Amino acid sequence: MKSRPLLSAARAARQALLLDEAAAEFRRNGVSGADLVRIAQNVGLTRPSLYNYCSDRNDLARQCYFHLLDPMLADLDRAARGADSGLQAVLAFLAAARERDQSHAIIAAELDTLPTEERRDIVARQTGAFDRLAALVERGIADGSVRCCDPAIAARTIWGIIAWAPLGDIWARRAEPGRLSVELPGIVERGIATGPAPAHDAPIAIEDWEAPVPPSPIDRRGEIVAAASALFNARGVEGVSLDDVAAAMAATKGLVYHHFASKADLVAACLDRAFALYDRLLDRADRHACGADRARAGLALNVQAQLDPAGPMSLTAAAYHKLSDAERERFGSQTNHLLDRSIATMILGNADGSLRPFEAEPTALASAGTFNFVARWLPVDMILSPRDIAFEVSNLFLHGLRRP
Repeated sequence: MKSRPLLSAARAARQALLLDEAAAEFRRNGVSGADLVRIAQNVGLTRPSLYNYCSDRNDLARQCYFHLLDPMLADLDRAARGADSGLQAVLAFLAAARERDQSHAIIAAELDTLPTEERRDIVARQTGAFDRLAALVERGIADGSVRCCDPAIAARTIWGIIAWAPLGDIWARRAEPGRLSVELPGIVERGIATGPAPAHDAPIAIEDWEAPVPPSPIDRRGEIVAAASALFNARGVEGVSLDDVAAAMAATKGLVYHHFASKADLVAACLDRAFALYDRLLDRADRHACGADRARAGLALNVQAQLDPAGPMSLTAAAYHKLSDAERERFGSQTNHLLDRSIATMILGNADGSLRPFEAEPTALASAGTFNFVARWLPVDMILSPRDIAFEVSNLFLHGLRRP
């Protein structure tokens, strides 16, 4: 008869294997689109026996999030103990993060689909991670290794780029998987620009985001799309139903169903609106002649847009899971179009000397990580304006943390 310690060890090993397999499945299909039967079969379990290890899909996502995040928290603690300066500690953490599975970002993108208790547990652990990373930035400011910046914003921006790595790899075409993580330490330490970081936004004229004009009262379809985009950004695609959209508009369900036959149709309409807005932002950024100014304008405008409920829907893997193959192909082409425009900005900056040499595609992909999670992750007591937040985020990406 096997001893209890051996049984416990075997169960723990199977649990870890299950969570690794769940992470891979979430990375491919998101939490809501994950195939639980495939997860179970790939670790030698039946669907019923899967529930010996988790109570349901939401509990599996919660366990998987902690399984992926806890090693990173340990990395933060080791970095804090082993480095001579705050900047070195941040860079040591980033070096360790390169070896970690970042699939927790997929779960974070669908956080609002989870029940209150699971969501609260994840947010508490996640906020603790931000606070630990911010403490390293504060330490660097105190010891002179890090320039003056807002530690809370810096920590969330850095974590956003880390978290975007697995999502960025989904969009990558020419860069090898993992190249975004390779570029990350250099971005965080030195930024992508060759010039010094400004101390305030007056010399660089951070542009103000201009919210789209609300649809007219007779454009009920446009009103539905705008309301749904805000809800999808706040609660995730899977956390919103057509009934929720109707309730947010104080409208009847019949009105929503009159314009949209399914949730997939509504998601597609929100993505059409989003791509039109993203193109408009890049059009404004492209008015700048210099690559660095163009990159800053694009980042600053996107940050402000994500902070505005009237802004574009975020481009997450979960949104694409709702689409047909034809629609995924269509929106994939539009995603590539945006990426090509961002890459062109990086290449322009390399050519005119305003941006330092780097691999253009993964760096362009990394820029999306600076703003994709910002609205979800800001502290509830944050008093900075969207313009101030945009300044902090763009300053970190362009100039890094290192004090000159």
